Amino acid sequence: MIVDSHVHAGEYYRHFTSTFAAEMMATTGKPAEALGTPEHELLDQMDAAGVDHAFLLAFDVQRVEGFKVPNEFVADMCRRHPGRFTGFASVDAGTPGAAAELRRAVEELGLRGLKTAPCYLRMSPADRQWYDVYEVAQELGIPVLVHTGYTPAKKADPRYFPPQLLDPVARDFPGLRLVLAHLGTPWTDAALDLLARHPFLHADLSIFSWYRPVGTVTAALARARRLGVLDRLLWGTDHPFCTMADSVGRMRSLTTDAAPWPDGEPLRDAEYASLMGGAAARLLLPADPAHR
Repeated sequence: MIVDSHVHAGEYYRHFTSTFAAEMMATTGKPAEALGTPEHELLDQMDAAGVDHAFLLAFDVQRVEGFKVPNEFVADMCRRHPGRFTGFASVDAGTPGAAAELRRAVEELGLRGLKTAPCYLRMSPADRQWYDVYEVAQELGIPVLVHTGYTPAKKADPRYFPPQLLDPVARDFPGLRLVLAHLGTPWTDAALDLLARHPFLHADLSIFSWYRPVGTVTAALARARRLGVLDRLLWGTDHPFCTMADSVGRMRSLTTDAAPWPDGEPLRDAEYASLMGGAAARLLLPADPAHR
């Protein structure tokens, strides 16, 4: 089973500003309108790439960017296609009632994870305003996907790009399943070091596994193997910034071509299966009650 662990919901004319869309799509060579993918087109692209399931993300940056992809929109898509999507809510800790909104999104809307965008909101992921949100997420046993690394959004604050900022959060919430989006690109070594220190920490490979040179990708995966954290890495695309078919093709090539691997050892079958879906499935299993 192939699971894309990082897929953005939303449609251009309904949910995004034209300025934000132009900034985000400029690096892809695609028009601003490509930021939004209609529901039927997304499903068609998943089918064409052999992607069975996707984590579908809401996106709340209303306070800074002036828009959001609502939790209700994601929940509705998940209800229409229960076998294809797992919905992740999004909240802004800088807005009153964020923790209560997360609880509502999980308990009433049926969403099963949280997506946060701290740098887009011009605040650190370790800002104490997030702690009520993290406490609810830990209590509910849901994973929290946190944007880490670079973004071309001009209003985003670069001070809050590095994944190292989540080190105190992982210490303060040892049972919270945090996921570092984009493997913290370009701070990928630091992201892997964090995973080695914190056993509940995960990372996704969205954008990184497709846009970075293949030798850079294999070096990171080989290092993750040496550190014993490869089983906590999740494949994802960051769709629509990366096409699913192309990304799946590249990952498959890493199972057969030894040339780009620094140790000459391609992905083993079990490692590939974990990256492409197994780790994502494990992430959604109920958390150990002792850590809630």
